[in-house]
Amino acid sequence: MALSGSIKDFGLPDIFQLIGLQRKTGTLTLKREGEQVTVMFENGMVVASDTVGKRLEDKLGHVLVKTGRLTRERLEEALGVQKQTLQRLGKVLVDTGALSATDLKQALAIQVQQTLFRLFRWKEGEYNFDSTDTVDYDRDNANPMSADFILMEGIRMVDEWPIIEKKIPSMDLVFKSAVDPRLVEVSGAGEDGGLDDMFAGMGGGGDTGRVATGPAAASKIKLTPEEHRVYQHVDGSATVQQVVDSVGALEFEVCRTLFDLLNRNIIAPAGKGAARGAHVQEEEAAASPVLGYVALAAAVLLTLVAAGLNRGAAFAVPGLGSALAPQVEALGEDATRARLERVDEAIRSFALVGGAVPTRLEELVEAGLVDARHLRAVDGRPFTYAPSGDGYTLGIGEADPNALRRTLSRAR
Repeated sequence: MALSGSIKDFGLPDIFQLIGLQRKTGTLTLKREGEQVTVMFENGMVVASDTVGKRLEDKLGHVLVKTGRLTRERLEEALGVQKQTLQRLGKVLVDTGALSATDLKQALAIQVQQTLFRLFRWKEGEYNFDSTDTVDYDRDNANPMSADFILMEGIRMVDEWPIIEKKIPSMDLVFKSAVDPRLVEVSGAGEDGGLDDMFAGMGGGGDTGRVATGPAAASKIKLTPEEHRVYQHVDGSATVQQVVDSVGALEFEVCRTLFDLLNRNIIAPAGKGAARGAHVQEEEAAASPVLGYVALAAAVLLTLVAAGLNRGAAFAVPGLGSALAPQVEALGEDATRARLERVDEAIRSFALVGGAVPTRLEELVEAGLVDARHLRAVDGRPFTYAPSGDGYTLGIGEADPNALRRTLSRAR
């Protein structure tokens, strides 16, 4: 199968779906200015990925050290053995007892997924798939992933990432705790309603099920184990990238958790870079204690007033009210537009494989191209879809002036 061209003309979801459906084996190479990524498939399953210029094993060793699973000394020893034996770094680490096989598999899976999911944020570039009889990868420790899984997770990230970037536009940002750490406790992991519940709650609709939190909260602040794992690395000096490295989880998941903690006023911005400038700290140290007490008293008074005005608000966060309504509405519109475009891509992928557009949007869910929640706006309004002889129309509501209208030739 010859498959090459521009990502602008044939998107990554289409590429992954086509390779997965045809159960192909080979190497997909994606290039854009300054970057080149290779993804290996075996019988339509993703088995490995790598970035030219920065090998997966180099990133693997870095992450293992940052997450405390491996010491710098043990890594250097393993790299020395690898250089002499030409074995894979993972095998050396496991054979020498420096790392368990389970930890290695988990770390490799995270690194491969990290590489793959970043690809879904590419807006341009070139791709080429070389079909081969076999591919070379670490069969002992690899965790093959179906193209459907990659698609669903990639779509979810494309859907939610623009919203997260509103609050976390740079990986160089630094956050600090906005609550007394002694009030934070770990609860059992519950189901996360995602951004839909967040927008519903910020709009004032119903109980989100979250504990009232914020700088002035007197009760315990409940965090899931995953949230607490991220929160404990927020220290006022670590950048977002350093938090991601220290947690050892997917970049998207860590940023999504930080986004949620920000919205709940559990953490707050603390500047940019590795740490705030020394001159800022000197000015703070030289500030009058009296002024500090006055500022504290004023803050407490304003918090109490805001709490009274916002009683019953989403997450019980003081200050969240009509003042933030325009921003919340704008975020909701961005998320809805991202979903609409995702469904549009799914329709074209469906037509590419089946030769015709679906008769109803639910067929996209049945085919595994989108999640059911992608068929509606963030505020719950269902998308409207009307296939025709020469294409289709996709929008929100019956009279959407911004509805997407496609011809069948573009859908194929």
